[in-house]
Amino acid sequence: MKLILSICLIIFSAFTAFSQKNNTTLDFSREVNIVYNTQIPLVTTTAQLFKKDIEQVFDAKVNFNQKNVSKASLNVILRIAGESITADLKKVISENDKKITGKWEVFSYINQLKNQKQTLIITGSDARGLAYGVLELSKKIGVNPWYFWADVPIVKSTSKEISVSDTISVEPSVKYRGIFLNDEDWGLQPWAAKTFEPQTKDIGPATYAKIFELLLRLKANLIWPAMHPSTKAFYHFAENKIVAQKYGIIVGTSHAEPMMRNNVDEWDDKTMGDYNFFTNKDKIINYWETRINEIKDYENYYSIGMRGKHDSGMEGAKTIDKAVETTEEIIQIQRYLLKKYVKKPLNEIPQAMTLYKEVLNLYENGMKIPDDITLVWSDDNYGYIKGLSNETERKRKGGAGVYYHASYWGRPHDYLWLGTTHPALIHFEMSKAYEMDAKNIWVLNIGDIKPNEYSMQLFLDMAYDMKPFQEGKSVKTHLSKWTNALLKSTQSAGLLWQYYQLAFIRKPEFMGWSQTEPTRATHPTTFTPTQVNERLQHYQHLEKEVLNNRPTDKTLADAYFQLVEYPILASSKMNQKFLYLDKFYEKPIAERDNNDVNLQAAIQNYQSIQDLTSYYNNQLSGGKWKYMMNAAPRGLPVFNHPEKLLKVEQKVVAESPKNIKIAAGDYVSVKQGVNTFWKKIAEPSFSGSSVVSEPFRLGKSLDSTKTDELPTLTYQFNVTENNTLVDLSIVALPLHPVQMGLGQRIGIQIDEQKVQIINFQTYDRSEEWKQNVLSNTAKRTLKMNKFNAGKHTFKIFMIDPAVVLDHFVLSFH
Repeated sequence: MKLILSICLIIFSAFTAFSQKNNTTLDFSREVNIVYNTQIPLVTTTAQLFKKDIEQVFDAKVNFNQKNVSKASLNVILRIAGESITADLKKVISENDKKITGKWEVFSYINQLKNQKQTLIITGSDARGLAYGVLELSKKIGVNPWYFWADVPIVKSTSKEISVSDTISVEPSVKYRGIFLNDEDWGLQPWAAKTFEPQTKDIGPATYAKIFELLLRLKANLIWPAMHPSTKAFYHFAENKIVAQKYGIIVGTSHAEPMMRNNVDEWDDKTMGDYNFFTNKDKIINYWETRINEIKDYENYYSIGMRGKHDSGMEGAKTIDKAVETTEEIIQIQRYLLKKYVKKPLNEIPQAMTLYKEVLNLYENGMKIPDDITLVWSDDNYGYIKGLSNETERKRKGGAGVYYHASYWGRPHDYLWLGTTHPALIHFEMSKAYEMDAKNIWVLNIGDIKPNEYSMQLFLDMAYDMKPFQEGKSVKTHLSKWTNALLKSTQSAGLLWQYYQLAFIRKPEFMGWSQTEPTRATHPTTFTPTQVNERLQHYQHLEKEVLNNRPTDKTLADAYFQLVEYPILASSKMNQKFLYLDKFYEKPIAERDNNDVNLQAAIQNYQSIQDLTSYYNNQLSGGKWKYMMNAAPRGLPVFNHPEKLLKVEQKVVAESPKNIKIAAGDYVSVKQGVNTFWKKIAEPSFSGSSVVSEPFRLGKSLDSTKTDELPTLTYQFNVTENNTLVDLSIVALPLHPVQMGLGQRIGIQIDEQKVQIINFQTYDRSEEWKQNVLSNTAKRTLKMNKFNAGKHTFKIFMIDPAVVLDHFVLSFH
């Protein structure tokens, strides 16, 4: 395979909003000199990464020379706006500096050619902006950000020239962008401890260095470190904070870890007493104060407030009012400590209150949060954001952000194994958040990083530059460009899209129809026999495509296996395990035996998962990822051998041949309101044609009694016989109200009957909510009266914004 660096590479794939001027062809065939400021750790790190990248791609001789005058044929000057430069270049860069000075994480390229010597000046508005500009150039010459974490090969260039245009980059859409390493017990921690960093036997500075490099190459700037009992606290290893500084990564802590403390590892009940503010206030304050004093000179994002020792509610608060009152007191104490040690105005110290689980309830019950603290809204752990800022909250100086899950441990069921959160759902929810001005901080719970590589890429790309996604760039297009850049494959995106679509119907971890906390046994699926056969066929066809699409270039085989082959095949095998068990359960109990072809097929698929996982851990990339992949995190029943799942029961799920399905986008007419409307969308969707009520920022529910003024969708259906009973089921996505005080309501009118109000809203951890997130649907069914033969209509009226209707099912009796 050849890496072609020519005129076709002038346009950067990751940037659509650059201002471009002249193009210059840089020649890497001879000596290259890199000039940089050695006094800034991130700049030094960036220069070292760039030197290594050039040497790997071009075999060029690269020197570090701290003088601007060099005999090298190509000089690359790395600088931050305002830094001095040689007299002959001052005029060139002065106007450029004016354009970027004071901006957040912006970079520019300026090319100069004089006396056959080339000079590329890369300027950052700050150190991270400079790093992004340098590493974007690394990507341009052929070093993919995922070269280490997905084994994307760095290929020697057959050309020594590359075209680079004068450029000023965009300012990031979201100010703080990063990930939360979580539930690392089965992947990242054992891999780091036993394979990558055995000297620390943990996720330590060597592992964090590779993670921080990836973040930097993806133009991210924030980490919430791993914090489970299996892992020592981030600050246990003194070098960790030095490594973060070296890579320019801001360190925060999760929603359950105020004031940069890892309670699970650092709070010892035996020596420190209970983690209870009511009974142990002084020791807790001292615990916080000690850490703030230790890290006051580093770049941090402080989580404010107090929850339990781990992911639980505050200890000792007997009423919600008491919890509100005490949390407000705690916030004032924490802010006093920050002001005392950090030596900055409080409104310049990044602080966040994450409205997660019971903390959202405290906020809804009147908890006052200082205006300069960022409100971080959260999803419900399954990808559906639980609320966003209203008009008043959007005026807060601290702004707002989002904490979002692509991996989760908890009720109703974990999904820690494979990365299956639909990219279209991530895009929809984060676009909604952005429109509602949640732009200060985005954090993605990414689990072990692997195998959630694409979720991480998409999330951080949107956070860095949302504009292309607002202007109609589809997630499918983004996925296609990503797989083509990594795997030189246009087909891989289509295979992954099918994988995400099938998992949207049911994640592989949910195929046992079981739940956890408490852990319960698996059950046959609720798919009908027809649905079972169709799903089997889909997966079996997809498997063939995956194997047929294996790259002919063997250097891409390892990347393809971990990004495409393993997740799709493993998901397929898990589905087939349960689908064949379904077929086994359809037989009368008396006719079953251990040699049954369906039971044997289920066992074979189970074994295939073990074989795929063994290859991942022991052979992939020469054993590099040993201990990274666990095919049974937490050992939940869904992962068991089929023989352990057998039940003495009969599966009977009736087919419904008289059902008619209508996609929500297949209306016969639409009437829009005044600045309110229904919009047709293709994704996220089961039907491929959904509708959403907008605008998201409407801020109020519409008056359901004024149906003549409401945006209205009209649908038709035919009845062939008189006195026919018809039920109408409305299937929506299980979204939450876009802000407090709203619902998930629509109005529905059958023919000229009375308008009925339907609300899809559910409440956290209710049984209905559990079933909704396991199936990605919210469903309401209207038992309708008898209909005479002929054409009939039903109308859907908009009441609340941000309701997504997917399809309707008419059941004829």
